[in-house]
Amino acid sequence: MANPLPNEEEIYEIIKKEKIEVHPLVWDLIDHHIRNDLNAIAVAWGSFKLNPGWFLRLVDFFIKILYRVSFQPGEPDDLFKLIDVSLERVKSIDRFLRKLKKATYIS
Repeated sequence: MANPLPNEEEIYEIIKKEKIEVHPLVWDLIDHHIRNDLNAIAVAWGSFKLNPGWFLRLVDFFIKILYRVSFQPGEPDDLFKLIDVSLERVKSIDRFLRKLKKATYIS
């Protein structure tokens, strides 16, 4: 996970020990809304990676030029880094949700 709490594993152990449960209907809602959004984000960003590298470098170049001519302070994020970081964040959120669901799901 991107930024786990320092005591996160202890929290999961407490959840299991105290048998803290989340009703499956709540997980249905979470899965439907959050996971659908995560999948949409992954598909959108992942589709960029299907383009040839030269095309993405050209897009990144134009983004930087447009950023400068619009007098924005600083530098825009590198497009390749932005795609990779975004996709990794989606994976991280997915791993967190799976772990939390496993710890709290009523079977």
